[in-house]
Amino acid sequence: MQIKSRNMLSKKDKKVLLETLVEIYGEGTISSFEKTLQLEEVKTDEGNFLVKGGKIWFFDYNKQTIPTIHFLRENKINLPKIIVDTGAIRFITNGADVMAPGIVYFDEKITEGSIVSIHEEKASSLLGVGIALVNSEKFEKTKQGKVIQTIHHLKDIIWEFQL
Repeated sequence: MQIKSRNMLSKKDKKVLLETLVEIYGEGTISSFEKTLQLEEVKTDEGNFLVKGGKIWFFDYNKQTIPTIHFLRENKINLPKIIVDTGAIRFITNGADVMAPGIVYFDEKITEGSIVSIHEEKASSLLGVGIALVNSEKFEKTKQGKVIQTIHHLKDIIWEFQL
């Protein structure tokens, strides 16, 4: 990943970012933004990222600010979640989208287009972040086909990135 520019976010930029994130992901986001938080905006040939402590915390995807696995592991925000069986882990960590037969739990709050966290069933470890292609009602009726588009997962360039 080739870095094009890096700059620290100002207090004003952090305030605007926090307001946007609270609107999207809820009040739980506030606790992760203490006054001393140093966030850096990094622009690369792969996209724009918000970096804390050398790790990507948020990335831009289709004009949305998406939390990364690093952020989600350190902070508690209420993303709808799905849980997959152990047979799906290998595929998801290699970038595959989530297919309905591999899902053992599908949060009823999920709507089409919502950002979801992807967990595995045994240890509930976070495997990735995706976008729901169906809502929970449609999932319950069909239980087949592709239901989550994986946009970030363990072992991808966002996960591996270090400043």
